[in-house]
Amino acid sequence: MRLAIAVLALTGLAFAGTGASQAAPCAADYVLAPDNSALSILFSDLTVEGSGSVQCTIDVPLELPQGMSLGVYRVDYRGFASLDKKEVATLDVDFALGPKGNSRQFKRSVRGAMEDDFAFSENIGAGLMKRVGCGVDARLRGSVSLSLKGSGDALATLDTGDGASRRGLVYRFNLKAC
Repeated sequence: MRLAIAVLALTGLAFAGTGASQAAPCAADYVLAPDNSALSILFSDLTVEGSGSVQCTIDVPLELPQGMSLGVYRVDYRGFASLDKKEVATLDVDFALGPKGNSRQFKRSVRGAMEDDFAFSENIGAGLMKRVGCGVDARLRGSVSLSLKGSGDALATLDTGDGASRRGLVYRFNLKAC
């Protein structure tokens, strides 16, 4: 049963980055859905050109209502790739709720030739959903890596856009009583 998370609060958001275009910590922002059922993380410069990789880590502390636990039941990944034949962009995400050792990995590739937006969704079944809360530190931690095997003109990005074409990561939440 999905419930609106009326009192979910983000108490901070930290980002750090490495890679070809990441001379400084990666730049990102977040949007919490009006009904608190989803968190969107929007990257402003998670981009790889030519060949190489970039990585961004996130750390989002969450305040949950007393006596409640939180799970992620779906994650959406959106970006853009401009690839010639035989060029490959790979998205690799590792995220966890709560204590270490409670993580999920997601990895998908986009192959050329293409010049278009890409989108992946990961639906997490109830038996596989990782939950946090009920007295345990509620945090969303993760590592997002985007790599590219290409030539000088190849490009892959996971970043911000506008409206329905918003790019980035979207975590869909499930809240239930302990």
